Amino acid sequence: MNYTLKQLQDRVSRMIEEQGEDSQCAAWIYTSEDIVKYDDDGNEVYPPQSLCDSVLCNLQDYDNIHTTIYDSIESELAWLESNNKVAA
Repeated sequence: MNYTLKQLQDRVSRMIEEQGEDSQCAAWIYTSEDIVKYDDDGNEVYPPQSLCDSVLCNLQDYDNIHTTIYDSIESELAWLESNNKVAA
């Protein structure tokens, strides 16, 4: 799901209330500033905001991103548990 920065801020605030401000997390945040191409001279070329919005909105359609994150969580859990690295 895509959020505006304000919606994301509200969601994070709720999570802090529920889980505490010292809870660990991992996050990847992309904004229109990350949507950039490069011209033949290596200069950054930023597309119009409407195109950036469409790119960011369409990122949710890439299931492999979610699958990779899930697989990584599973791998980390297995490794930590098998090596007795789980915090008490």
